[in-house]
Amino acid sequence: MNNEIYHDLGSRWYEAHDDPVALLRAEAKTKNAWVKQVIHDSFPLHENNLLRVLDLGCGAGFLSNDLGNDGYRVTGLDASESSLHIASQYDKAKLVNYVHADAYHLPFADGTFEVVTCMDFLEHMEDPEAVVREAARVLAPKGIFRLRTKVI
Repeated sequence: MNNEIYHDLGSRWYEAHDDPVALLRAEAKTKNAWVKQVIHDSFPLHENNLLRVLDLGCGAGFLSNDLGNDGYRVTGLDASESSLHIASQYDKAKLVNYVHADAYHLPFADGTFEVVTCMDFLEHMEDPEAVVREAARVLAPKGIFRLRTKVI
């Protein structure tokens, strides 16, 4: 896995206009709307604050923070402490729980989350199947797993 390019971006995650990360940030707006619609359609009778969401490989928190702003109970997980630091700085609602951990060994009990998301993350993993197995393990019965990945 080669994520060194993301570790030192700092506030550029949210402020850069002359860097490829600006494209990721712009792309997130569309992806976030899609994820929120899927969650709403899957759980139309639930209040947002009753749904537990795990955002695997959350990076700088584009999705985690957006969901937190909508009142979801979000856990953003990433292996990069510097990305998590930036994510927490930009968490306006201060509702997201950021966790520094390994996606191959999630520090949560079976069935903890109603929703697990994994956006543009699996392509960076040496064993994506193992990550998906862990995501399935922590997913509650009748929960939803939404992912988006790029083939590289």
